Amino acid sequence: VVACDFYNAGGLMSLSEEDIAKILTDELLPSSVSKFADAKLVDSWVGKYGGVVSWFSPGSFTRRPPLEGAGNDILPNVKCAGDWVRMGEREHGAKGLCQERAFVSGFEAANSLMRVSADGFKEHEVLPVREDEWQFKLGVEINREVMKFL
Repeated sequence: VVACDFYNAGGLMSLSEEDIAKILTDELLPSSVSKFADAKLVDSWVGKYGGVVSWFSPGSFTRRPPLEGAGNDILPNVKCAGDWVRMGEREHGAKGLCQERAFVSGFEAANSLMRVSADGFKEHEVLPVREDEWQFKLGVEINREVMKFL
Protein backbone atom coordinates (compact mmCIF):
# COMPACT_ATOMS: atom_id res chain seq x y z
CA VAL A 1 0.00 0.00 0.00
CA VAL A 2 1.42 3.34 -1.01
CA ALA A 3 -0.19 6.74 -0.53
CA CYS A 4 1.18 9.81 -2.26
CA ASP A 5 0.14 13.44 -2.12
CA PHE A 6 1.25 15.95 -4.70
CA TYR A 7 1.40 19.56 -3.57
CA ASN A 8 1.17 22.43 -6.03
CA ALA A 9 0.08 19.80 -8.56
CA GLY A 10 -2.06 21.84 -10.94
CA GLY A 11 -0.24 20.20 -13.85
CA LEU A 12 -1.59 16.79 -12.84
CA MET A 13 -5.24 17.80 -12.64
CA SER A 14 -5.86 17.30 -16.37
CA LEU A 15 -4.35 13.81 -16.38
CA SER A 16 -6.50 10.69 -16.08
CA GLU A 17 -6.34 8.56 -12.93
CA GLU A 18 -4.58 5.85 -14.95
CA ASP A 19 -1.95 8.30 -16.22
CA ILE A 20 -1.24 9.56 -12.70
CA ALA A 21 -0.89 6.00 -11.39
CA LYS A 22 1.42 5.14 -14.31
CA ILE A 23 3.66 8.18 -13.72
CA LEU A 24 3.84 7.30 -10.03
CA THR A 25 4.62 3.59 -10.50
CA ASP A 26 6.80 3.82 -13.62
CA GLU A 27 8.77 6.98 -12.91
CA LEU A 28 8.47 8.68 -9.53
CA LEU A 29 8.57 5.76 -7.09
CA PRO A 30 11.37 3.82 -8.87
CA SER A 31 13.47 6.98 -9.05
CA SER A 32 13.16 7.30 -5.26
CA VAL A 33 13.46 3.63 -4.30
CA SER A 34 14.80 1.35 -7.03
CA LYS A 35 12.95 -1.73 -5.70
CA PHE A 36 9.66 -0.08 -6.73
CA ALA A 37 10.59 -0.86 -10.34
CA ASP A 38 9.74 -4.52 -9.61
CA ALA A 39 6.39 -3.75 -7.98
CA LYS A 40 3.13 -4.57 -9.72
CA LEU A 41 0.17 -2.24 -9.34
CA VAL A 42 -2.83 -4.31 -8.23
CA ASP A 43 -5.33 -1.57 -7.45
CA SER A 44 -5.32 2.19 -7.23
CA TRP A 45 -7.44 5.15 -6.29
CA VAL A 46 -6.71 8.73 -7.24
CA GLY A 47 -8.43 11.68 -5.60
CA LYS A 48 -7.97 15.05 -7.28
CA TYR A 49 -9.12 18.11 -5.38
CA GLY A 50 -8.41 21.40 -7.05
CA GLY A 51 -8.13 24.52 -4.92
CA VAL A 52 -8.49 22.76 -1.57
CA VAL A 53 -5.48 24.19 0.18
CA SER A 54 -5.88 24.99 3.86
CA TRP A 55 -5.10 28.58 4.67
CA PHE A 56 -4.16 29.14 8.29
CA SER A 57 -2.56 32.30 9.48
CA PRO A 58 0.13 32.63 12.12
CA GLY A 59 -1.52 32.64 15.52
CA SER A 60 -4.61 30.70 14.42
CA PHE A 61 -3.73 27.61 16.48
CA THR A 62 -5.95 28.56 19.42
CA ARG A 63 -8.96 28.99 17.12
CA ARG A 64 -8.67 25.56 15.51
CA PRO A 65 -11.16 22.87 16.60
CA PRO A 66 -10.11 20.50 19.36
CA LEU A 67 -9.68 16.74 18.90
CA GLU A 68 -12.62 16.16 21.24
CA GLY A 69 -14.95 18.31 19.11
CA ALA A 70 -17.61 19.96 21.27
CA GLY A 71 -16.53 17.78 24.19
CA ASN A 72 -17.39 14.37 25.61
CA ASP A 73 -20.22 15.83 27.73
CA ILE A 74 -21.94 17.46 24.73
CA LEU A 75 -21.25 15.25 21.68
CA PRO A 76 -19.28 12.22 22.86
CA ASN A 77 -19.32 10.50 19.46
CA VAL A 78 -17.96 13.44 17.44
CA LYS A 79 -14.19 13.75 17.15
CA CYS A 80 -12.00 15.86 14.89
CA ALA A 81 -8.90 14.64 13.09
CA GLY A 82 -6.45 16.30 10.76
CA ASP A 83 -3.33 18.39 10.85
CA TRP A 84 -5.48 21.41 11.71
CA VAL A 85 -6.90 20.20 15.06
CA ARG A 86 -5.65 20.93 18.55
CA MET A 87 -4.96 17.66 20.37
CA GLY A 88 -4.70 19.05 23.90
CA GLU A 89 -2.88 16.67 26.24
CA ARG A 90 -2.37 14.32 23.30
CA GLU A 91 -0.44 16.96 21.33
CA HIS A 92 2.11 15.26 19.13
CA GLY A 93 5.10 16.67 17.27
CA ALA A 94 4.85 19.83 15.22
CA LYS A 95 1.89 22.09 15.79
CA GLY A 96 1.94 23.09 12.15
CA LEU A 97 0.21 21.51 9.21
CA CYS A 98 1.74 18.20 8.13
CA GLN A 99 0.72 14.71 7.06
CA GLU A 100 2.31 13.04 10.05
CA ARG A 101 0.25 15.16 12.41
CA ALA A 102 -2.92 14.37 10.45
CA PHE A 103 -2.10 10.64 10.59
CA VAL A 104 -1.47 10.65 14.34
CA SER A 105 -4.57 12.72 15.06
CA GLY A 106 -6.64 10.08 13.24
CA PHE A 107 -5.40 7.43 15.66
CA GLU A 108 -5.97 9.75 18.61
CA ALA A 109 -9.52 10.56 17.44
CA ALA A 110 -10.28 6.84 17.02
CA ASN A 111 -8.86 6.06 20.45
CA SER A 112 -10.92 8.88 21.96
CA LEU A 113 -14.09 7.67 20.28
CA MET A 114 -13.52 4.12 21.45
CA ARG A 115 -12.83 5.26 25.03
CA VAL A 116 -16.32 6.75 25.27
CA SER A 117 -18.20 4.10 23.30
CA ALA A 118 -16.59 0.67 23.75
CA ASP A 119 -15.70 -1.37 26.78
CA GLY A 120 -12.46 -3.30 26.89
CA PHE A 121 -10.92 -2.04 23.67
CA LYS A 122 -7.14 -1.88 23.21
CA GLU A 123 -5.98 1.63 22.41
CA HIS A 124 -3.76 2.06 19.37
CA GLU A 125 -0.35 3.05 20.70
CA VAL A 126 0.99 6.34 19.41
CA LEU A 127 4.75 6.53 19.77
CA PRO A 128 6.02 9.77 21.30
CA VAL A 129 8.13 12.13 19.24
CA ARG A 130 11.75 12.02 20.28
CA GLU A 131 13.34 15.12 21.75
CA ASP A 132 14.85 17.55 19.25
CA GLU A 133 18.57 17.10 18.65
CA TRP A 134 20.98 19.68 20.09
CA GLN A 135 21.86 21.22 16.71
CA PHE A 136 18.19 21.83 15.95
CA LYS A 137 17.63 23.40 19.37
CA LEU A 138 20.68 25.60 18.77
CA GLY A 139 19.34 26.68 15.38
CA VAL A 140 15.97 27.57 16.92
CA GLU A 141 17.65 29.63 19.62
CA ILE A 142 19.90 31.45 17.12
CA ASN A 143 16.88 32.20 14.95
CA ARG A 144 14.94 33.53 17.96
CA GLU A 145 17.79 35.87 18.86
CA VAL A 146 18.23 37.11 15.26
CA MET A 147 14.49 37.72 14.88
CA LYS A 148 14.56 40.07 17.89
CA PHE A 149 16.54 42.51 15.75
CA LEU A 150 14.50 42.22 12.54
